[in-house]
Parts: sequence; structure tokens; C-alpha cells
Amino acid sequence: MNTKTNSSKLAKKVQAGIAACLVPIFFLYILIDKPDYKIIDSMSNVVVPVARVVGDIITWPVRAIKKLNENMTIRSGIRSENRELRKRLDELTAQQTSCISLAAENQRLEQTLDIVRSQPKHAVLSRIIYENSSFSSNTFTLDKGENSGIKINNIVLSKNGFLLGTIINVGPNWAKVRGIRDTSANTPVRVAGSDVLGFLHGRGNAKPVFELFNDQEFTPTKGVMLISVSAGGNLPDGIPIGRIANAGDGKSAPVNLGAKTASEAMVLIKK
Repeated sequence: MNTKTNSSKLAKKVQAGIAACLVPIFFLYILIDKPDYKIIDSMSNVVVPVARVVGDIITWPVRAIKKLNENMTIRSGIRSENRELRKRLDELTAQQTSCISLAAENQRLEQTLDIVRSQPKHAVLSRIIYENSSFSSNTFTLDKGENSGIKINNIVLSKNGFLLGTIINVGPNWAKVRGIRDTSANTPVRVAGSDVLGFLHGRGNAKPVFELFNDQEFTPTKGVMLISVSAGGNLPDGIPIGRIANAGDGKSAPVNLGAKTASEAMVLIKK
């Protein structure tokens, strides 16, 4: 039943197409063989629209191909623009990466300059002849004193240039140093390359801690360098102290000191 219905519909469409094609032919025949203008005029109202429809049907493939070509041209242009934009994006990404690398290098150089910019200029070499390091204290004695120009509050550095402590007592040929690990020591420090200030609090044999930050948004990070800050005292700016060991509890962080007190020769900074 469905097959017969489909065949019938197809036959009607074929007949309509043939009729549409014959109408213009019949119109031409009337125009040439029997030029009756009344008939021509009345038929033109029918033939012209039909001819237009037939023409549209005949030329549809051409118009479709033209439209397809236009779309392909537009798509090709869009693809070309996309490729150009992707290329530009890659260039900008590379530039951004380069800027980040340069910023990191600049920060490293700033930290280096921060460390060395205010080093004292005169020093006396000495040796540790006695050390008292316990749960709460960290003091040691040097083999040079007043006869070498050493005074109370002079700053003592390790052989590799890190802060060790401050002279608290002195004799003709000896000087006593309170180390920065002593529990009575609260050394003002700064995060190298920034304005973040705080204090290094000594804990005897345990690692000292960096605490009391002036910037509440600062987060301690492992490896960050700490340097001295004068804060109006005797301590010069920019002497390296050590690096943050880990983030701690967020309010204080343990610090790995760069100086060791063993039997190293010391550098004693004179005021």
C-alpha cells in the first residue's frame, strides 16, 4: 500500500514538472505561429511566474555551488585568521614566560644586592676559644678583645659572612659573644627583596624562629632568605642570617642559620 502511494506521489511530481516545462514551449509556439496578443497577454500572467520558477529550479545548482564557494572562502578566511591569532597567542605566551623569568632573575639580583649593600668595611679576624651552647643559651668567647679594637655591641660574623651574634662583654684579649640562637636574642630581620619585617627569636639548641611579621598577608616559604635590619640599633642592614626551613604554623617559621659556630675563624665587625 505504501509503495503504491509513493509511486502515485512521484508520478504526480513528474507530471507537474513536465507540465511546467511544456507551458513555456506552448507560449513560444503561440507567440511565433499564432500571434494573438490577447492570448499572449493572458498567458503571460501564468507563463512568466512559471518560467521564473522553472528558471530558479534549473539555476539552483549553480547558485548553490556559488553560495558554497562563498562559504568556503569565508571559512578559509576564518581559518587563516584563527591560525594568525594562535600564532600571536603563542608569541604573547612566550613573551609572558620571558617576562616572568626576567622578573624572577631581577628579584634574585635584588636579594643579592640587598644582602651585600650595607656590609661594614672593617673587620678583625678571630677564633672561638670557648662555646656555651645549651637548651636556652648560646654564647661563645673569642681570642681577641679591646687591644684589637673590639667593643661591646660590635657585630660578629661567621667566616662565610653570616650573622653570628653581638659582643656583650670584652677584655683586653678576649670578647664574649651572645649568639643569635640565645633565648634572650630577638634579632630584627627582613625578608630579602621585600619590605616584610619581623624578629628572629633564639631557642638555644633548637632552630630559631621568624615571627611577629609586620605584613599579615605574608606566608613563610621554604628557602626564603632573611637578612638583618638595623631598626635604629647597632646591627647593620643587609647581613645574611639564614633561610626559612618550612612554612611553620603560618605565624612563625623555623630558620636554618647560615653560620655555624664550630671552630671557624670569625669576622668581627667594628663600629
